[in-house]
Amino acid sequence: MPKKKARNPSRLRTTTSLPHSRASAHEPRTISLIWLKAGIAILLLPLCVVATQTFLGAFSETSASTLVIGSAPLWFFFVGAVLWMIAFFGLPRPLYLYVLGHELTHAFFVLLCGGKITEFRVRTEGGHIVTNKNNILISLSPYFVPFYSVLTVAAFGLIGLATDLSEYYPQSLFWGHVGFSWSWVFYMTVGATWCFHLTFTGWMILKNQPDLKQNGTFFSLVFIYLVNLFVLSGFLIIVASEVSFYGFCHSLMENASALLKSLLSI
Repeated sequence: MPKKKARNPSRLRTTTSLPHSRASAHEPRTISLIWLKAGIAILLLPLCVVATQTFLGAFSETSASTLVIGSAPLWFFFVGAVLWMIAFFGLPRPLYLYVLGHELTHAFFVLLCGGKITEFRVRTEGGHIVTNKNNILISLSPYFVPFYSVLTVAAFGLIGLATDLSEYYPQSLFWGHVGFSWSWVFYMTVGATWCFHLTFTGWMILKNQPDLKQNGTFFSLVFIYLVNLFVLSGFLIIVASEVSFYGFCHSLMENASALLKSLLSI
């Protein structure tokens, strides 16, 4: 069955009470801001290198000591991620579900920043919201906030208030040969939804998204990569006992210092 295509899955429109003549006068300022953000993105590239190096180092340390499979959270996270990858490339893609989460994320950050929403539309072919406020967080939030992962964490968090999700039930599956824990379902769901976020984010970035142009495509891509990397690093710190927040920050500073010394020696 052919996969449906989304032309412009998201359009974030802003409204203003300024007359057309005054609004057009702001165009040079907008262009200048885009160039300024491009310069900031260039300055952020070394941080991207350092953050990537630190994350890979932390993950390799974890995989070396636990062989990944020894860590139930990571193992089930990757199981969920693999299952989603199979679905993404082998089944019709749930575009409506993605567009809904995308626009709801826009809407949440509009409200968080004190804006108002006058129109909200979601369709398989794409969606948009009309708002009186826009900024970097509002326009780029769907690309670094895993909406359905956040819902998963919230749902399991509420359920966890009533029952212990980490409790292990031995000999409860496959005619008493395999045990079970609801925490496994949690980590699998987070892995699947996070991979949902990453695959659709990468797929939609290639479709000339208007959201990226509002802040300059280059700046937007650097910002999205950096924030996603730090979010993923945070999850690694939470689920892997071998990686601590202090240790990760210490490695980050060491790698930054090493990169700075190498740049100064050129």
